[in-house]
Amino acid sequence: MAASESVNAVDLLREQIEGASPDVLQAMVKTFHIPIADVLVGIDSGKSVQAGEEASAEDEYRILKLSAVQRGWFKPSEAKALTEDTAFSPSHVVKNGDLLITRANTPERVGFVAVAKNVPVGTFMPDLIWRLRVDESRVSTDYLEHALSSRELRTRISGASGGTSKSMVKINKRGFAAVRVPIPPLPEQGEYVRRCEAVVRGIMAARAEEDRLRKARAGLLSGLLGRTIEI
Repeated sequence: MAASESVNAVDLLREQIEGASPDVLQAMVKTFHIPIADVLVGIDSGKSVQAGEEASAEDEYRILKLSAVQRGWFKPSEAKALTEDTAFSPSHVVKNGDLLITRANTPERVGFVAVAKNVPVGTFMPDLIWRLRVDESRVSTDYLEHALSSRELRTRISGASGGTSKSMVKINKRGFAAVRVPIPPLPEQGEYVRRCEAVVRGIMAARAEEDRLRKARAGLLSGLLGRTIEI
């Protein structure tokens, strides 16, 4: 199979896997949907500050960009450098295991949720990202991350947003607190997480293969153009 055909085949596989991911929620046992506020201890806000250039490994302090929180995926490298941390309080510090949500973005991306992982020390939360403090006696953080990333709940979250600009909408705490989510017993939450993680592993494998094939195709084209590869 030609390199371009291989890339296209992997593209199609990835789209099929990612399309199936939200539907896992529909396979869950029927349960009552309750306001998300009922399973949260609180919602922490970030802080608006003037940030510098893209953060590097040498920067002591950094603040997350909106792009750090993807749909069920956290990218700690998406951050800007800060010269000091005096403008922040301990509640603004991002820690491993925090459940983060974007409270402002485009209509398609607002309300993206991800669990923070591999967070560098000195990482802070901006005003456009919230931390959801979960009542672990009722719901697991991993379950809530996957459930809030499902197609059904993404639609509900987007419906709770508002704004005059079509390119940027925002969620307020009152509207978000009223979003209804299915909360099954903890054992069923664990089973749902396991099923979602299996889908995620498939997505990541497809993405890695897609990246490998794209690099191989680029190398092949470069070799042909540079006449280092004979046809």
